Amino acid sequence: MLGRTALVRRIESHLSKASPDHVSVVGPAYYGKSVLLEHVADAYKADSKHYLTTVSIDLRHAGIRSDGDFKRRLAEDLKGALRPHRANVAEYLDLEDENIHELLGLVFDDLSSESSRVLVVLDGFDHVLAGADLTRTLWDQLRTLAQKPSLRLVAGSRLPLREVCRTEESRTSDFWEIFNPMPVRVGALDEKDIDAFLEPLSDAGCTLEGSARKEISNWTGGVPLLVCALLARLWNVRGETSTLSKPDIDQAAEAVLDEQRELVGALWDDCAGESQADLAKLAATDVSRADLSESRRRAVEDRGFGRMAGTRLRSACRLMQRYATQQAPAIADLKRLFGSSAGFEANIRSALEMRLGQVATPRTDRLLRDFVNRAVRDLDENPELAVNVVRGIATRALSLVWEAELPSDQTLPADWLHEWKHAGLKNIPDDHGKLPRGYGHQCNILRLLTGTDKVRRQSRYVRKVTCRLIDHLQSVGDFGQHRPDFPETKVTLGFAASIVLAAIALVESLTADLSSSDLSR
Repeated sequence: MLGRTALVRRIESHLSKASPDHVSVVGPAYYGKSVLLEHVADAYKADSKHYLTTVSIDLRHAGIRSDGDFKRRLAEDLKGALRPHRANVAEYLDLEDENIHELLGLVFDDLSSESSRVLVVLDGFDHVLAGADLTRTLWDQLRTLAQKPSLRLVAGSRLPLREVCRTEESRTSDFWEIFNPMPVRVGALDEKDIDAFLEPLSDAGCTLEGSARKEISNWTGGVPLLVCALLARLWNVRGETSTLSKPDIDQAAEAVLDEQRELVGALWDDCAGESQADLAKLAATDVSRADLSESRRRAVEDRGFGRMAGTRLRSACRLMQRYATQQAPAIADLKRLFGSSAGFEANIRSALEMRLGQVATPRTDRLLRDFVNRAVRDLDENPELAVNVVRGIATRALSLVWEAELPSDQTLPADWLHEWKHAGLKNIPDDHGKLPRGYGHQCNILRLLTGTDKVRRQSRYVRKVTCRLIDHLQSVGDFGQHRPDFPETKVTLGFAASIVLAAIALVESLTADLSSSDLSR
């Protein structure tokens, strides 16, 4: 691994002391966090002084969807890592045992008794926290394991761990407290890191003039992706000269911006909208420190896009500055249209009209589109009317679903009912084998038809995402119908707009489903 010496030493200071810490490594995408974690795992894998072995799991590609998946994957990789060193301990781990957590505890107790320790590196931690159905029980169990002296964890994520918990229940687990409170932050390369990246050029006989070396930092800001792109360009032209000058660097950087624009675009897209607005402003002029919150300033600085000079924040990455300059008009338009509550209220209808125009096709049901159009038109004058229309949208969508999925007499196929009853489901809302009249009951049938944790999907065309949207809009429609029962509730334009946007999403999803129905006939 090139560079990152200071970060490696910091992580080592946590892991190699007498009573090691659990370490959280935090950094945005494209900044080499995974490379750093892989380096740490490899370094300690052969380090018998501190750790018996290392387990490294990339949670982004581990297929983890539940607590059991997580524990089995940990046990599987731990078993493989222990086998060459402690085969007898590795055999404790029966991957089919329902009490795998207890077996993991036995393993780490055994290792503790002989003063051995295992390092477990978990990359992409935010991926499972945001997407998998993991509970507080898992985190509490991991905390119990991590309190044993034989286990130390290194967790990699884009944000601090507690910030990416999907549920409040998970967030309140004491597991997050076991990590050192100061995460190791992976950001832009420092000057020593860039010097390390330059070593292959130096080894090939290339030298850089002083101004050329400075321009590498000025163009890239130390962003690893941009440093690599620029140096790769210089590597390809190195045979033409043994000394690289400032004009050589400028020419190579211009070529990167022209030919690999998507690299800068990926870095831009990974920034929050607030940061994009700051970068667009920074591309034109320095920004006073007083005009930015600490978190916004850090977001720009840590990524290498800005640098404080006295009380002013200045652009530190010319490649991003050029890109942000090109994006500035769009950012300015967005801020002008939606940068205030008044702007949002004045322009949201037009935005929704454009979105509906984008997703509707000649195959879109005309009546469904008319219902949604009516809801959009009602937003400005009376948001409550827009919400009331939603009931018609949901019922029309259900009608289209059953037209595609059921025979003309709307009989529920016997094999559906048999499977649902065989799965132990009770009170299935069928009307003597026919589709029930109540729309709430129809939504229940659709939930079963598109698959649950107990029954497989049996719908031919309609997907679960369409079911969720219909279910959501049906419940909102019920609320709209019974509005007088909730006099304390005011339907705001923002609330109504969010519902209408869901209705537009339904138009897109259902049109796609029914298009596949038409093609199969």
